[in-house]
Amino acid sequence: MTPDAAAMSANTPNAPITPTNPNMHPLESLPAEIFLELASYLSSRFDVLQLSQVSTTVYTKVVPALYADVDLHGAEQCERTLGMIERCPEVARHVRKLTVHPEHELTPRPRDQYRAWDNAGVVSRCVMKAARNLDALHSFEWDGEDMLPDDRMWAELRTRCLCLKYVGTTFGCFLPRPTSNLFQFSDLAGFALTLKDGFYAHSLHVPSRGGSHSGPRPATFKGQHVRGRADAEPESEPVFTRLWDMLTLRCPELEVLCIVGHSSEPSEAARLYGARWPKLRRLTLGALVWNTNTPGQAPAAPDFMDFLEAHPTIECLRLLGRPSANQLDLSRLDHTALPNLKEFSGSFTHLRMLVDRAPGAAPDAANDPQAQNVNVNAIANPSPSGHTSLTKTLQRVCFPHAMHLRDLTPLTVSRVLMSLHGLTSLKVTFAIQGGYDSSGILRTIVASCPHLLDLDITCTGKTSFFLDAFANVLRGLTRLRTLSLTLVRTPGEEPMHVGAARIALTNPRLKSFSIAFIPAHPSADAPLAPLERGTFELACDAHGIPVCMRVAQWHAVPWLWPWPALWVGAGAAAWPLLQLPLMFPVGAGSGSGAGVAEWFAAVAGALGVDTPLLLLERRTGAMGLGGGTANVGDAATLMKAGRRASVRRWVYDLRPSGHPDVAPKGVWALLVERSPAGEEARLMAFCLCLLVLTVWALVSKAIREGA
Repeated sequence: MTPDAAAMSANTPNAPITPTNPNMHPLESLPAEIFLELASYLSSRFDVLQLSQVSTTVYTKVVPALYADVDLHGAEQCERTLGMIERCPEVARHVRKLTVHPEHELTPRPRDQYRAWDNAGVVSRCVMKAARNLDALHSFEWDGEDMLPDDRMWAELRTRCLCLKYVGTTFGCFLPRPTSNLFQFSDLAGFALTLKDGFYAHSLHVPSRGGSHSGPRPATFKGQHVRGRADAEPESEPVFTRLWDMLTLRCPELEVLCIVGHSSEPSEAARLYGARWPKLRRLTLGALVWNTNTPGQAPAAPDFMDFLEAHPTIECLRLLGRPSANQLDLSRLDHTALPNLKEFSGSFTHLRMLVDRAPGAAPDAANDPQAQNVNVNAIANPSPSGHTSLTKTLQRVCFPHAMHLRDLTPLTVSRVLMSLHGLTSLKVTFAIQGGYDSSGILRTIVASCPHLLDLDITCTGKTSFFLDAFANVLRGLTRLRTLSLTLVRTPGEEPMHVGAARIALTNPRLKSFSIAFIPAHPSADAPLAPLERGTFELACDAHGIPVCMRVAQWHAVPWLWPWPALWVGAGAAAWPLLQLPLMFPVGAGSGSGAGVAEWFAAVAGALGVDTPLLLLERRTGAMGLGGGTANVGDAATLMKAGRRASVRRWVYDLRPSGHPDVAPKGVWALLVERSPAGEEARLMAFCLCLLVLTVWALVSKAIREGA
């Protein structure tokens, strides 16, 4: 072939890609866009990190996906990562979203090694120094508790990060000054404000804090008004006035707004309801006063209903907070309002009111006792469905608070869900009571929503159902793609991976799903850490039939030595003693019998055998051991409560053992296999070794005595 012909063939589209460097692997010569596309299909950040560690060339091409979203916890991690961003502009220019949690540590640290009260100042100054390199930063969120960040951080972010369009912050027991740089942003596309516990503990949500405008007539002195406590300005009013001025006057193109609180006590938001943003798409509100007008009087100011009717562009509406603590009557909303709503998160009562809207006046839920009862009103006054566009546009529904089955009937739930013809995603939490057939509500959901693609179900309180029964009920959802199931483990339940295999075989279109076992707890709304959790990804053949399942299973097991689990009942004062090499465990709270049982469970966990889950559930209240009162919400509390995380990953074959495509396994392959069968084989081998040693010791003793 001539050189010209070779050059022409190399320029043809079908010519293979050859690396310019002879020492470079052909995979490394792929364009960066292909690597970024591959990274977008990876489910976890850990997998993206593993991909970036293939080589230096691949790292430079994957680094935009690796650092696009940075989430930092604790002062130590924030200082280390933000310092690296300050020193490496080539990495900082890829950061598009930055979230910092300065007072939330992922790992436990002794209290005398850090000063939590100064974490906000230290981390905010690190952000201020790194802001000079964050050219592409689009979203920044500050998730602090009570202490305020350095105000210069907001000034640096506003002047250095010209692409910043989304800002999130928190208010605790201290409020920023009205002249803070936080209120100097302009042209924001999104803003989020979270009111922490300290905000409510200091009564900063009360409009009359610091004085009242409705009281006795103010005093006068020589015809001049004397300012006293009776008409003093509320303490938080200047701060929120500057906040509303920034959002309403300098951010006319706001698209995302989130204002939530961590309390059931509502806060005043009359200024919000009078604002208008023509491009508002996502709205999240919680712990606010919905109705600002006095019942029986003419409306003096816009309320929440007027606000919703004035924003037809809203696509996502999230109403947090319990409806019993703060009544909201959405039935008064005009039937033409919210024509583009695609996602709703709130209570079942609110969803029923939105669906049952019809032309004409609706009864007032605050004055009509029949309208307050979900079941009675649904049966006695059934509104015809299909009058609103919501029945066709709504695609995703989430009920964040647990629904008690004693307050609902399958008929009520079915009537509301069947009217949502476009529903494809559902997230619901049920509180299970004793003696109730919990599988009935599952059958109602499956029959009412046959087109679901994503399903997230949580059953708290008590034991609900077996995994095999759930797999049989799930057969009706033929289009289901993802599933998340959280429930209390039923005594006698089969291993989690076996139940997951049943779910995978009955729903072959599933791509991935997760199962979590949580402890039984009387409070349905208390966040509980799972005792055991597993994620499962299905691999199918050319015909779409699942052949194997990639399993990643996590479970909480005690420490190898029993005293961390035994001393947790002694409180935080016993935590420093865990570092001392003691000779004998001291039981506290639960007795020595439970300590011996925990020790045997720890030895079983060290051998690679699953810890008996019933033992963990007996010793665990709200994930606290031996009478301890600490809730385990993360790995830090797990370690303090005497728990550690054990993670196992393996591939589970869904085909039967006699299948021609399944290769037979030998004894050695069974012993080294990372699966429950391999664990049982290793345990049997260990017991066999102990038996051989015992027989050998007895025979040796008999020979010595005979001699």
